[in-house]
Amino acid sequence: MIIFFSGFCFAETYSLTIKVDVIESTCDIYGNDGPGNPIEVSFGEMNLNGFTSERYTRDIHYAIDCGGNTSSNPNLKLKFESDISDFDATLVKTSNPKLGLKIQADNKLLSPNEYRNFTYSNKPLLSVSPVLDEGKKIEFGAFTAIGRLKVEYQ
Repeated sequence: MIIFFSGFCFAETYSLTIKVDVIESTCDIYGNDGPGNPIEVSFGEMNLNGFTSERYTRDIHYAIDCGGNTSSNPNLKLKFESDISDFDATLVKTSNPKLGLKIQADNKLLSPNEYRNFTYSNKPLLSVSPVLDEGKKIEFGAFTAIGRLKVEYQ
């Protein structure tokens, strides 16, 4: 048996730098007319005789495209960003101060700026209903409301 010993060791040292950018893909949200088009809901003419919010409830038709491979069914969260009604903090503000909009996700209230969790393959069904400020005289005429539907990864 032969054993060799040495008091010297020669080795080269290399540094290795690894740079990784982790990015999260974004999701596009759009209306019926396809990518790049806004989501619009029209209530048409509303009759105040026998008015009920349910009578004028409208579905909010939208599509979400998170691109790439969504087979992992990512967990997402949705928020409707908007100004809050002057008479009820759970409603979206409209151009008519006596009228607000109630947003619902899967028939549950979605207050402005509140998140709702969901998975990509099971997006919430959204609807909107006009709500009058009870006991106040409504201003007649057209009204508008603006908000932004936002989807993020959880």
